Amino acid sequence: MTLQLVLYVRPNDPASVQARQWSDALQAEYPHTVELRDVDANPAWKAAVGAHIPAAEVNGRRLNAPLSKADLASAFALARAIGDYQKETKVPAPVLAVSGTADRLAIWFSRHWLAAFNGFVSVYLGLAFLAPILMKIGATTPARWIYTIYSATCHQLGFRSFFLFGVQPFYPRAEFQAVTGIDPNDIWTSRAFLGNGLLGYKVALCERDVAIYAAILLAGIAFYFLRGKIRPLHWALWIVLGIIPIGLDGGTQLLSYLPFFSFPARESTPLLRVLTGVLFGLTSVWFAYPYVQESMDEDLAKPVSLRS
Repeated sequence: MTLQLVLYVRPNDPASVQARQWSDALQAEYPHTVELRDVDANPAWKAAVGAHIPAAEVNGRRLNAPLSKADLASAFALARAIGDYQKETKVPAPVLAVSGTADRLAIWFSRHWLAAFNGFVSVYLGLAFLAPILMKIGATTPARWIYTIYSATCHQLGFRSFFLFGVQPFYPRAEFQAVTGIDPNDIWTSRAFLGNGLLGYKVALCERDVAIYAAILLAGIAFYFLRGKIRPLHWALWIVLGIIPIGLDGGTQLLSYLPFFSFPARESTPLLRVLTGVLFGLTSVWFAYPYVQESMDEDLAKPVSLRS
């Protein structure tokens, strides 16, 4: 069976030169053809491997980053074993060509999932800030559409939200009641208050949600440059750093206002909401995204006939 190696490289890159040296060193034990693909010369190749340079494929199977000589040797051995098995059992080689719209979409998403995730979070967060901008310029109908849609995912309480174009960026509970005349215990009226020309207009997501999604977006952008270089955050650290702080801050605040609990009334602060939200967003990306990347890399390495 012919072994075929594709190396995604950059000219004058020491790591790329080293990968080619590994290939040469393995020629005696695993004879193979080599195709060098300069990612700087072809945007499609660069998009296919992202920040993982050098990257490699052996008989169509993508190797996980970072690349090593041992990885190449193992991939060659596996490809040869598969070929020998297929030859002995007369099993036809898997179809490697992309067939059908579903396969093309699956491959596209596996290659561009991070851009899709970051794009979705950008739009979701951006629309929340677009709502007060629309209110400011008098486009109240589309603004109210956004507020209504986002009300399904966020409480939108005026005393726990940011405001744009007003005298202050936020109005804590007591101050909110003083400047609006709305009793904070009147949840529906507090939610329905969108702002005015003096106080500004409310962002369609609360302070904590803004912090969460902003952190997810920034961490997702950072992951583009770091993927393949960092290990997933341990689940215990995710719970300690991400889950417990937001649970304590938000949970004690919630329980203190429920009528069947006797906890003393406690209202968090904008700083605590932002801090716990940022911690949750950052640690969630650090915990989850490396596993998503690993899953997508494995999917790309599968022959089309094996994709579900």
